[in-house]
Amino acid sequence: MQIVNELRSEIKIVNTVTTANLEQKVDIESFNKYEHLHSDLSRYLCGYVKDDKMIGRVTIFANGKMISVGTKSPEQSFKELRKAVKILNGYGLIKSCGLSPQVRNLVANTDFKKILDIEKLARTLPKSMYEPEIFAGLIHRIQGSVVALIFNSGKVIVAGSKTIEEINSAYFHLKEYFDEI
Repeated sequence: MQIVNELRSEIKIVNTVTTANLEQKVDIESFNKYEHLHSDLSRYLCGYVKDDKMIGRVTIFANGKMISVGTKSPEQSFKELRKAVKILNGYGLIKSCGLSPQVRNLVANTDFKKILDIEKLARTLPKSMYEPEIFAGLIHRIQGSVVALIFNSGKVIVAGSKTIEEINSAYFHLKEYFDEI
């Protein structure tokens, strides 16, 4: 079986969440002394790395764990984690280290460009929940952690996937049902 790593053109990734571990302690209390570093320890027990060229930002915890959010692809997220390491190392806050980033969540959206009968889908689409008084969309569990939020307008948000292949698979899974209604 061939693995597809290319995202379908109908789909856009809107957020990538990736984690990594520096495997060393980080002095986040000193972050506000440096450019591109920030912390507000009275609110959150972490610091942030974001320079002018970064699209997302990287959260750093004192134990060395890192989270990258806000990028549009896993590759971009990995790049921003490496950039955060370079910045922290440049200020002498950490020793040089390698990273093993892991994608934790890809959030994507697409538009099927047709009005969907959400109530009918709620009756026919397995593992779905629709409570319009609470949320305007249909919540559909696709597989594992992958969930689709389906709206009457034909717009869909897919969250919880860890690979491009899972996003593409979710798209085809939904398209099959949408083509029938």
